[in-house]
Amino acid sequence: NGRDYFHHPQGDYWKKISSKVLVAKGLEVKWETVYNLLDSLGQAVLQETQTWTMRNQDGKYILNQVWEGDAQTDVTIGKYDYGGLFVRMPWKEGMKGGVENAARQKNEKAEGQRANWVDVGLQIEGRNDLAHIAVFDHPENKGFPAIWRVDSQMGIGPARARLGDLQFKKGKIEVIKHQILIYTGELNDLKLNKAWSDFSGQDMAYALWGVAQQEGRDAKFLTPDEAVAKMTMKEGFKVNAWASEPMITQPMAFCWDDRGRLWIAENRDYESRGYGFSKAGNSRILILEDTNHDGIADKKSVFLEGIAFPSAMAVGFDGLFLGTPPNLLYVPDKNHDDIADMADIEVRLTGWGIRDRHETLNSFHWGPDGWLYGTHGRTNFSRR
Repeated sequence: NGRDYFHHPQGDYWKKISSKVLVAKGLEVKWETVYNLLDSLGQAVLQETQTWTMRNQDGKYILNQVWEGDAQTDVTIGKYDYGGLFVRMPWKEGMKGGVENAARQKNEKAEGQRANWVDVGLQIEGRNDLAHIAVFDHPENKGFPAIWRVDSQMGIGPARARLGDLQFKKGKIEVIKHQILIYTGELNDLKLNKAWSDFSGQDMAYALWGVAQQEGRDAKFLTPDEAVAKMTMKEGFKVNAWASEPMITQPMAFCWDDRGRLWIAENRDYESRGYGFSKAGNSRILILEDTNHDGIADKKSVFLEGIAFPSAMAVGFDGLFLGTPPNLLYVPDKNHDDIADMADIEVRLTGWGIRDRHETLNSFHWGPDGWLYGTHGRTNFSRR
């Protein structure tokens, strides 16, 4: 409401109501503080109650914070890069350390990004390993997963107001929950994901899917060359765009043959499925080749067209093994003219479901034993 409480901790901005220890001894200790945020006339704008618990578990300190804001009048928290919870370790120029979030974005790339958790680690004086503080956001917090502030001195904190003004109506109580994990050693994102799941009661993969969806909605569409320029490569490697639209459209599966050619399954009837199995039947199989060996495909052949929902493929035995649920097809090319022998297509196996288009028959690979291996996801059923 026009008052900068962030930079003014003095008495004419804040009034202490109470502070007390709730649990003093045992496996977990607990305390509570209550403050009023005051307007310029000394009247309460918001009463905040912070309840903290702390425990030591497997060599780590775990602090849980529950913040309750009781609006004494209509409250507007203005758009701002920082939030109410902020962590800064004793940073100095040149110190070893780094910031990483749940999406594996590091340091400045984690700034302004959504994530379930953010971890900062620093080589502080007196230790041979890194000291870490990880802050977990909670799914019940509005705007989850939070947008995070990561500054140039490795300070971190959730900053929900970066999206714009926040409104708390008079008489309403806003609740925000966080957990802070303090440990030493190497960052292990699998262990942090498990700790976050224990705190939140949610599966980490499900929560990250929400992050990916939002990133997809916000993403700028890149040209092939722009996409290459954005990639980060290990030293000694380089990357270029070998094939792209309009040479190929809607690729769902691919494999290489023994001549270095790329076979592509263009799944053009993905959206037209509606229900059950696709009836559009306008997908096709392409063969792409780099004839002058400059690293860019320059020749395209249509091996097969008029097929429904191709989702997996492997070249072998004078033809193509093709997953088109519910069937596993063998599509021969006995004369090696790169055109399917349509009259001789065989159904080798059947029974694969397509209730979930994303987890149907996929990922064919020849094993060293000569068998063909493939997978399908847990949300589909297969019958034989």
